[in-house]
Amino acid sequence: MMDAIARLYLGRLLGSPRGRAFMLHFMVQAEEGDELGVFDTLLSRVDDPELNKLVRVHRDDETRHAAMLRECLQRNGVDPEPVPPELHVVARIGHHAGGTGESFVDGRATVMQMYLLLQVIEERGVRQFPKIANAMRPFDPESAAVIDRITRDEERHVKYAKAISRRYAPDDATLERELARFRAAERRAFEENGRALLAFSLSRGLDATRGLERLAWRLLISRNAPASFRPAAENGA
Repeated sequence: MMDAIARLYLGRLLGSPRGRAFMLHFMVQAEEGDELGVFDTLLSRVDDPELNKLVRVHRDDETRHAAMLRECLQRNGVDPEPVPPELHVVARIGHHAGGTGESFVDGRATVMQMYLLLQVIEERGVRQFPKIANAMRPFDPESAAVIDRITRDEERHVKYAKAISRRYAPDDATLERELARFRAAERRAFEENGRALLAFSLSRGLDATRGLERLAWRLLISRNAPASFRPAAENGA
């Protein structure tokens, strides 16, 4: 049910310049913030020159993606709404995986676990970025094309993550067990983040809805949103 709501609302969100600005800024923060700390930790812990090279390529790709998205944001011409800490997905994944997000950047997680984290994040990007690009295309085809290019890089990153996590796994059974745990944690984190993002966007008026449509979205999303992001009723909505 919530997936269908999200797909419908995404078009309304990206139909607004403020909504596009927020989504692009959200994607910049994800590329720059959620993953870069993991790469820095990997580079500090692993002596293998081959792995270090792959980590640097992956990290530099994410930095380049953030710059590409920031150019889209600047072209959009609207100052974006700040992304609240509650919408940072790595911390949520860490929580649902039985720890905290900090364990991925403070040396407690293993190399295998860090790359399983990157794998499930990249897999989600491969599935979700085309949906964002398609919803963006009628309003900003240039930004949609940028997201398409980023998606192709993310497909390559998934292959990196699978190969490296397998290389550093103690055995196949451990790898499969941990991958299942991380996928379950990522799925719960994504669902929570999705509900929070929709409610946050609606509560800040970032979408293109008005009048009775806006009221209907508020009623629909507030039933599924975390309490801290539930949109308050508007007078005359």
